[in-house]
Amino acid sequence: MDGIDKIKQRILEDARQEAERIIKSAEEKAEEIKKAKADEAGRLKKRLTEQNIEAAREHKRRMLVSAQLEMKKKVLAVKRDMIEAVFAGVIERISRMPDDQYREVIASMLLNAPLQGDEEVLFSVYDEHRLDQNFLDYINEQLKKQGRNGRLRLSPDRGQFKAGFILRGHKVEINCSFEAIVRALRAEMESQVAEMLFGELS
Repeated sequence: MDGIDKIKQRILEDARQEAERIIKSAEEKAEEIKKAKADEAGRLKKRLTEQNIEAAREHKRRMLVSAQLEMKKKVLAVKRDMIEAVFAGVIERISRMPDDQYREVIASMLLNAPLQGDEEVLFSVYDEHRLDQNFLDYINEQLKKQGRNGRLRLSPDRGQFKAGFILRGHKVEINCSFEAIVRALRAEMESQVAEMLFGELS
């Protein structure tokens, strides 16, 4: 399984883990809004005289409709936040992988990337402790075994992205930071994640 597949798997796993907890929270908040509006309408009705009961009923109906619309808007906002949290959580969880597992993912991505083998590799500032020249030497050895150039160079700079790397060379820059990868995957997977999170509410 290559790095992209692992990221996809992580996205789906996060969606499954978050769904039950946050959907329950959204339903509870929606119910609170509806109950508050109903209570308010009930109190108003009691204050009115008999001749205004019909008007009170209509007012209560309008208030409940308004509460339902407000509830739907809040649930939609929560759903958007949930989807955002799933994709942001993937980046965070990958960046916190154990070093050996993380290096394995990055190695797989580099060895499967469409590179010439003599590019400059820019790693994240957060990865100084686990992605260094020794790691790049190992990648170069693996590239040579594949019959490719094994002359990748470590950039003297470090990127401000959370995890992953950027390849620079031949007048081309390939952004393989996890932020960029997850952004690209989001268009492909957002509907699938939404279905996993909210399908039962449809």
